[in-house]
Amino acid sequence: MKPSKHHETLADLFDALGHKRRQMICTVLLQHAPQGLPFERLQAITGISASTLSHHLAKMDRGGLLRRRQKGRFTWLSMDLSRIHRLPREIGANKKGHAIGAALP
Repeated sequence: MKPSKHHETLADLFDALGHKRRQMICTVLLQHAPQGLPFERLQAITGISASTLSHHLAKMDRGGLLRRRQKGRFTWLSMDLSRIHRLPREIGANKKGHAIGAALP
């Protein structure tokens, strides 16, 4: 058996959440949901250098957790709340897309 595309997607998601700084970034962005924060404000709040923050955001982007939008000359970042709400189904789905254990009492 080989990992499916679904497993690859989940691996990217877990990688996106698999570092304490990225978990901190998620917490900050969720506290400012749904509007998010401009990159510079996120950097100031977290105290992470611009290059390191960009690295972590790229991992979070690949994991499908971020939304980016341009507002003038600023890049605003927010969590993809629809993805967050789908996580339990995505993590616990069987081949037919049903939650594992859903039929259990």
